[in-house]
This record gives sequence, C-alpha cells and structure tokens, in this order.
Amino acid sequence: MSDITDAKILKYQFELPIKRSAADIWTLMIDEIDAWWMDDFRALGEGSKVSLDATVGGHLVESTTDGAQLEWYRVQMVSPGASLYLVGYMAPDWGGPTSSMLKLAVEDRDDGGVLIVSDALFGNVTESSAASAEDGWKMLFADGLKRLAEGS
Repeated sequence: MSDITDAKILKYQFELPIKRSAADIWTLMIDEIDAWWMDDFRALGEGSKVSLDATVGGHLVESTTDGAQLEWYRVQMVSPGASLYLVGYMAPDWGGPTSSMLKLAVEDRDDGGVLIVSDALFGNVTESSAASAEDGWKMLFADGLKRLAEGS
C-alpha cells in the first residue's frame, strides 16, 4: 500500500540577541557545540558527543562511544565568522521525509551580537512540524548557546 502526499515548502527566520561579540558567538557556536548542545536534543542519548566540522562537505554529527552516529547536517557553504549554510534530512521515523536548509549567521549590533537562524523545510511539512522545528531551534540556541555565551 502506498501513501502519496504533496510536498510542501515552509520557511521561517528568527533572531536571538546574545550579549557577546559576533566573533565570540561564532567561536562558541562552532568550536564548543558539544558544550551547549543540550541533552534533550541528543537523539543518540545522553552522553553522546556532538561535533561540527565547519568546512564545505563537513558534518554536524552526533556520536557515541559504541560507534553509533547520526549526521544532523552537512556543510554546504561557510563564510568564517559570518555565516554557515547546512543541509540536513529527516527520515520518515522522525516525521519526514523532509529536507532542511538551515542558515546560521552572526552579526554585531550596538548592544552585542545576534544569531540569525533561517530555515527552509521541503517535503512532508505541516504547520505543526515546522513550528516544532522552529521552537526546538529557539530552545536549543537560547537555553544552550546563549546561556553558555552569557554565563547564565
């Protein structure tokens, strides 16, 4: 039995002010990802390691000591200190098939830096699944990255 559905595209963007310079935010976002990637977002379980090779073709990967691995995203483009373009896929087990084209950018503003998150989802996308993705990123970046950056 087959299930034919129409693919949809949904885009969203949000900004997260962080009381650090854009350069500091970039360094923490890239080099310290395992420190701010919260346990609730570790698909392979607590104690897994999250790493990011921020070069074209590099990966955002979660791995465990027993050899399990999950590729969250692959790096499509990087402008060091400014923006990172990532492409990822969600399997049907996680609500897909869906492709995500995620852009993470940092900028300096008068009162500190800002992280700008843009995502375009294509595939099995509903308003609810897109809102869940956006809410998840907001939580991860606010409660993980921003908290680490601001020392709170």
